Amino acid sequence: MAIGDEHVFRQHESEAPAVIGADYIAEREGVEPTTAYLPSKRVLKQDTEVTLDLRRLADGRLAVLAYSSLDSLVACCGELQPWASLPMDKVEEIQRRSGADLVLWDARLPEEQRNDGEEEARQ
Repeated sequence: MAIGDEHVFRQHESEAPAVIGADYIAEREGVEPTTAYLPSKRVLKQDTEVTLDLRRLADGRLAVLAYSSLDSLVACCGELQPWASLPMDKVEEIQRRSGADLVLWDARLPEEQRNDGEEEARQ
């Protein structure tokens, strides 16, 4: 899993190699698994867990936001949005484990919810 915060990347080399599922097939075939990027709360070096940034929709449903590329996440959430990446086939598991009702892919956040640093500039 890679974790990003303000364009700083860390690779976690302590993970065991995949032995089942899409990751295993991709590794066996020499192909990188397709990656999803999820907005998260700020991650610090000492953190051992990542808290994802879920969104409550106008109709009351809870959504996991997922992005098909880092460029899409930045364009839709803002340049200062912390994020976490994981294999795309794990997003449904994240939805299930978080209790979210759905996954929204590549959803553009309203300007007032974006993490662009604009708010700090206005203060």
